[in-house]
Amino acid sequence: MRQIMGRVLAAAALAAASLGVFAQVPGVTADEILIGQDVDVSGSIAVRMKTFTQAADAYIERVNQSGGVNGRKIRIVRMDNGNKPDRTKENVKAMVEQKSVFALWGMSGTGNVAAALPYLADKGVPLISSTSGADPFYLKTHAVLINVKAGYGDEIRRIVTHLKETYMTKVGIVYLDNGFGRETLKTALEAAKQNNVEVVASVPHKEDMSDVAQAVAQVAKAAPPAVLVLSLAGPAPRVIDEYLKTGTQAQFFALSIVATDSLYKSLGDKARGVIVTQIVPFPWDRNIPVVREYQDLLKAKGVTEFSPAGMEGFISAKALVTGLQAAGKKPTREGLIQAFEGMRGHDLGGLKLAFSPTDHNGTDFVEITMIGRGGKLVR
Repeated sequence: MRQIMGRVLAAAALAAASLGVFAQVPGVTADEILIGQDVDVSGSIAVRMKTFTQAADAYIERVNQSGGVNGRKIRIVRMDNGNKPDRTKENVKAMVEQKSVFALWGMSGTGNVAAALPYLADKGVPLISSTSGADPFYLKTHAVLINVKAGYGDEIRRIVTHLKETYMTKVGIVYLDNGFGRETLKTALEAAKQNNVEVVASVPHKEDMSDVAQAVAQVAKAAPPAVLVLSLAGPAPRVIDEYLKTGTQAQFFALSIVATDSLYKSLGDKARGVIVTQIVPFPWDRNIPVVREYQDLLKAKGVTEFSPAGMEGFISAKALVTGLQAAGKKPTREGLIQAFEGMRGHDLGGLKLAFSPTDHNGTDFVEITMIGRGGKLVR
């Protein structure tokens, strides 16, 4: 009887000790890891983020059905930031202090990341992956920020190099007057200067799109052979449509953030010929293992339309899971960052991620695509 009682007490003590360890790490229990996501559900990039989160959720659901990460299921706490930085501040504080999330993941919006980062750094809360590729998050290594896609600087430099290679020596720029637009404009002006490409006009437009017609008219007056659209998924179709109405011919260039599928849905054949950089493997190339995995998973969910935004969401979720797995059975916030820093050329299936303590940018992969007939992307 004493032996039985002793075993019971020992087991109880072990369980209590185990629970004590979990209690010291916010968002981690014996069977769950709580992850926060501050994302645009109702603002200017909501159309893109819907596709992103759909693919990410499908991947995380599959991981959970297979037993989770080291025996724990991932639960996502998602809050709408409306692409408003002030709302992000409130959301992030609530998720960290009230919801006690283990880490943030998949945040959308350049201004939103900028608003959240000082607080997250102060609290030691990791931010794994964001949709922003702005230079301030890439040129400097931030202790709690892990980037799993190429930056806007990589995309812009690829575009400007293309302009130079195709003998387009002049470019006009229409940019969104917010954190994203102002940061990408700085990068574009510097890249143009370095490649001897003249910026003949650079004009901002408001996020509510009330002045888009006036903005594009100013750029069109300079008649540049190429126009760089530094805008988001919501406003970008309007920018291109209004520019076309001016009757001035130009080759349009845009960054991956515009979401080519939504661009075509909004513009139809008017979008044909628009050149867009991509920061994920081509979502229709089944020769790439991660693409096959993405397609097969979404097909099983009844989704037959693939997209770069969906591919990005899938890769972002897969990177999160990879980091959590590497953090081990007793994960800590510090340990999660160190797990990423220890990755050297980790292959997600055709896309490799490599980090170090002084470099939190996992990849610089950028590819140029063009919207073709029927909205299909061509390389």
